[in-house]
Amino acid sequence: MQRRRQIELANQIGLFGAVATAPYQLFYYLYDFAYFNSVFTANIVFTLGYLSVLVLNGMRRYGLAQRTLLINVNIQMFVVTALIGADAGVHLFYFTIAAVLVFMKQRGRRRYIAHMALLGTLYMTSHFLFTPSRALSPVPAPWVNVMYVGSGIGVLTLLGIFLCLFRQQIDHAERELMLLSRHFKTLSDTDPLTGLANRRVLDEALEREWSRLSRHSGALSIIMCDIDHFKRFNDRYGHDAGDECLKRVTAALKEGLSRPSDLIARYGGEEFVIVLPNTAAQGARHIADRLCQAVEALEIPNEDSSTSAWVTLSAGVSSTEAAVTMRATGGGVLLKGADQALYQAKTSGRNRAVYLPCPTNALEPSGA
Repeated sequence: MQRRRQIELANQIGLFGAVATAPYQLFYYLYDFAYFNSVFTANIVFTLGYLSVLVLNGMRRYGLAQRTLLINVNIQMFVVTALIGADAGVHLFYFTIAAVLVFMKQRGRRRYIAHMALLGTLYMTSHFLFTPSRALSPVPAPWVNVMYVGSGIGVLTLLGIFLCLFRQQIDHAERELMLLSRHFKTLSDTDPLTGLANRRVLDEALEREWSRLSRHSGALSIIMCDIDHFKRFNDRYGHDAGDECLKRVTAALKEGLSRPSDLIARYGGEEFVIVLPNTAAQGARHIADRLCQAVEALEIPNEDSSTSAWVTLSAGVSSTEAAVTMRATGGGVLLKGADQALYQAKTSGRNRAVYLPCPTNALEPSGA
């Protein structure tokens, strides 16, 4: 991507250099072609040098194209100034082009400073050496002043174009970085197999919802669920089938949740945790029962299961419906209640949902 932007910028500067030379050529031709024949001919060569940059880039000779462009503009600055004199100001215009190229090309600070020092020396030499009395074809007054103004306008135009292109590149780079940042954030927050939120996102959601609950009365429920006899399923059907089973169960769990605020996360292995903000015990128990039924309705065979001929789900539900202050830290206490409820669901036969309230020994009223 960086190489592509450099190629585009080199092509644009090459075209700009060729087009910018045209007004000078028109003046030389119309004013006195015989007098300015040498500078006119030299500029034709330099224009071909600018256009060759596009050809070289098209041939994928990117390094040669950039070197050709930089050499061409430096020689043009020196030769044209020697022919028409420094008073016309054209060396300022070509110095600006060369400075832009050096800025675009060099990466190391020392090399950049060295190139700019060399370029500045070339400019100063041209400026003081080629006075009108020493120039081969000096531009007469008042046209020399007009040409100087035109060169100044060309410099401002070039700088404006370059700054605009540079700003576009910065904006483009910022957009790319933002997209990459979002992509890596998604990767870091997502379980790669199921596409669900991972443990880190779950912990953040629990802390966020518990903090909200500690400020405002409301309800918060947690469902912890586990695929029954999943180890037996993997041993009989293989891990590839186990992965496919996890994906299908994940899809069923997602379909069973209707609100965007509900969060489902893969807790580890075949365990899932669902965070249900603003959901009281009765609603959470209803959702858990519905999810257990939805997983069994998938009719995924599990012949080694002692619970059912199909893959089934056990769920533990825990809720709190009042603003509370925890003696422990964070919302892990509610997760602990759901884990205890899940254990009861498994020991009482599996393929069911069991509810336990949030452990009261970890909580105390807000005003206490």
